[in-house]
Amino acid sequence: MVGALSANLVRSMESERRVMAKQLALSTIESIVSAKEIERAGVVDGWDSLRNVLTSVPMGETNGIFVTGFNPVREDIGWDGVAGTVDDACAGADPCTVTGRPTNSSPLVKGFAREIVITDIADPERPTPPNPITRRRIDVNIRYFVNQATRLETASTIIAAY
Repeated sequence: MVGALSANLVRSMESERRVMAKQLALSTIESIVSAKEIERAGVVDGWDSLRNVLTSVPMGETNGIFVTGFNPVREDIGWDGVAGTVDDACAGADPCTVTGRPTNSSPLVKGFAREIVITDIADPERPTPPNPITRRRIDVNIRYFVNQATRLETASTIIAAY
C-alpha cells in the first residue's frame, strides 16, 4: 500500500514537471516565430540570424542569435524579447550581461535547461546553392529532473523565409 502511494506521488510530480517543460518548449517556439515575423531592429537582422550562433561565420554572412547547447532557463527572456539568446541563456546562475543592453538578473527556473537546435532544410525543388535556404526546422529540448531521473521534453516546428 505504501509503495503504491509513493509511486502515485512520484507520477503526479513527474506529470506536473512534464507539463511545465512542454509549456517552456512551446513558449520558446512562439518567441522564435514572433521574432521572425516582427524582425525587431537590433535583434533579428533578417532570415539568416534565425539560426544557432556559429563559432566561425563565413565572410559576408550574418551570425545566428540562438545560443547552442543546454542552458539555464530564466523567468525573464531579456531585453530582446526572444527566448534562448545571449541575454537570457547565459551559463550559470550569474546575471546575463550584454554590452549596451540592460542586465538580465531574473531568477532561474530551477531544475530546467533549454536547448534550441535550428537546422536548415534542403528543398529538392530549389537546390542550395544557387538558391538560398528558405525553410528551417526548430527543435526545442527542455531537460528536467524528476527525483534523480533525467527527462527530456521536445517541441518542434518548421519556419519559412516567406
